[in-house]
Amino acid sequence: MITIDVGNESDKNWNSRLLESEYGTIYQTKEWSKNLKNIGQNPIFLRFYENNEIVAQLLVSEAKRFTKKGLVGSVLRNLPSRKIILTWSYGPIIFKSKLNSSVYMALEKFLLSKKCKIFGSQHPLSVYNVSYLKHLKTKQWGTFLINLNQPKKEIYEKIDKHSGRKNIERAMKRGVIIEEITENNLQDYVNLFNISNESMGREKTTIENMLKWWKLFTPLGYSGFLAKKDDKILSGMFFSYLGKFIIEGGIIRSDEDKKNNLYSQDLIKWKIIEWGIDNKMNFYNLAGFNPNPISEKEKGILRYKKKWGGKKVDYWIIRK
Repeated sequence: MITIDVGNESDKNWNSRLLESEYGTIYQTKEWSKNLKNIGQNPIFLRFYENNEIVAQLLVSEAKRFTKKGLVGSVLRNLPSRKIILTWSYGPIIFKSKLNSSVYMALEKFLLSKKCKIFGSQHPLSVYNVSYLKHLKTKQWGTFLINLNQPKKEIYEKIDKHSGRKNIERAMKRGVIIEEITENNLQDYVNLFNISNESMGREKTTIENMLKWWKLFTPLGYSGFLAKKDDKILSGMFFSYLGKFIIEGGIIRSDEDKKNNLYSQDLIKWKIIEWGIDNKMNFYNLAGFNPNPISEKEKGILRYKKKWGGKKVDYWIIRK
């Protein structure tokens, strides 16, 4: 029988267990819980026990529906009625696959005890069909994973010739250069981030806040690239790589890049792929998409991700 210990703080071995699992990501680390606190959310650490042994764990965020900060805030404002939502990404982390069913049944029982909205996603490598859950809504979602344990040439040739490779080559011919983000050029990222957020009516940030973020996560496996032309910032992208599993995020793009068709983001993605190969990463996760798109926007997202030649993988979203 699986029991769950619920706490507001991680135990001393929380991160070490993640590092021993191929399913660990920064979004399940104790450092991520500090980020949750900084944006006004409450971290909850779930430890799943069988016979006094921890067999799974999950970091969950508890947030008020009308929070103004972060991506979760934008989701919450569109949810009806309930004032609290529990969310998580890339979990639960299950250390014994034979206990998948038992862990999810225990998780379902815990979630049903909470009178709030639920939104969580599995890790694409740890896919376990949870459609059998009786009282929670489940939805298949998808991603493309690029296997980085292949020759660089072979990966490049799998990228769509016309909408992928051609764009990478166009960017280089048009003078786009890529540089890795460090503390020395982080201000350039912040400047473009604030311009982009201001145009969309979102909150700005400061170099001090971004430096705190950078120093918190780089020891775990965090980096990024900037695209420039004539010393002007065109776009930027961060990525985490804990567990040798690359997850992109923090994507920003300038109006100049869009207007002049400089394709800097395609070149950044290729540079991340090259970086991943050179640094012996295992996979590059191209993030989620609806495998059954219902809008032109969703169809466009699917086409863009598919062109990179990765393997399509389905996983599950859990909701209530």
